[in-house]
Amino acid sequence: MILTTTPLDPATFARFGQVLMAETGIPEYNSWAGRVENLRPEARLNVTYMSMHQAPCPARITQFERHPFSHQMFVPLEGTQHLVIVCPSLANGEPDLARIAPFHATGGQTVIYSANVWHTPRTVLNASGAFIMLRWDAGNSMDTEFFDLDLPFDVHYPQ
Repeated sequence: MILTTTPLDPATFARFGQVLMAETGIPEYNSWAGRVENLRPEARLNVTYMSMHQAPCPARITQFERHPFSHQMFVPLEGTQHLVIVCPSLANGEPDLARIAPFHATGGQTVIYSANVWHTPRTVLNASGAFIMLRWDAGNSMDTEFFDLDLPFDVHYPQ
């Protein structure tokens, strides 16, 4: 399977989570602009810094993940462009691979995945980059579920 991304749009992405971005291009201040919810009282806010090399084009996708009890936020640093690939769940809880939605995000778009949404691991486009990630974790196997693909797929994105 070969997929091609489309630009990340807040309205199109809304069923999977939220996209935070400047709306007017002038200085803005939006309190309570996004939600990063925790569904477990024992979990603590995990603030992570991550940097990574850019993915080749096409990018090879081998795995999906989800966080059943926490939203997960990625804040790109210094204009880091990235893939945002999501899909809903089937009735048995596995990712619905027939309904994958592939997007590419600008370096000015923060992505918040809702709890229990399948998504691919962070993938950086066009240059090496970095993120701040926020997620509520309890430090156990319930923090993140992984789903390895039997057949990896490639994703083309603008360069």
